[in-house]
Amino acid sequence: MVVAWIVLRRCAPQENPRPQDASSVTKQKRLLPPELPAIRGTPPIILPVASEAARLNDPDLTAADDLAILTTMLGEYRRHLGGNPVGDNDEITAALLGANPKRLACLPTNTGRYLDNAGRLIDRWGAPYFFHALSLSNMEILSAGPDSILYTADDLRGGDAE
Repeated sequence: MVVAWIVLRRCAPQENPRPQDASSVTKQKRLLPPELPAIRGTPPIILPVASEAARLNDPDLTAADDLAILTTMLGEYRRHLGGNPVGDNDEITAALLGANPKRLACLPTNTGRYLDNAGRLIDRWGAPYFFHALSLSNMEILSAGPDSILYTADDLRGGDAE
């Protein structure tokens, strides 16, 4: 009879003797690492492709040149990290700025004429690029073109899906 009581006692669900208070949850959240590399303290390693990327939206270049530069940057990212950056434009941009596991930057970390206030890569008309991952190693890049509206006749396509 004593053995049955001990077995049942050990198998019974244990209640948490001390529920977590809000301050301990807040402290736990503060311990999580921030996503952006600059916040963590150590600056990213700038890859040589970043000097070419600094020319994005240069008045002496064309929109096709910009797409070629972006394609090169994504190729370098894949070469070093084994696949495309993922997410929306702002997440892909952050990864290209160095918020990635190897802390490698394909874009210069200073903001240039190629980033908007939300941290997104923009085309020469000020519209955010649309990135469409076709596979781990193929990415299509869409510029909304001069009318700044996606999926109209003046859109420009680049990337690995050309």
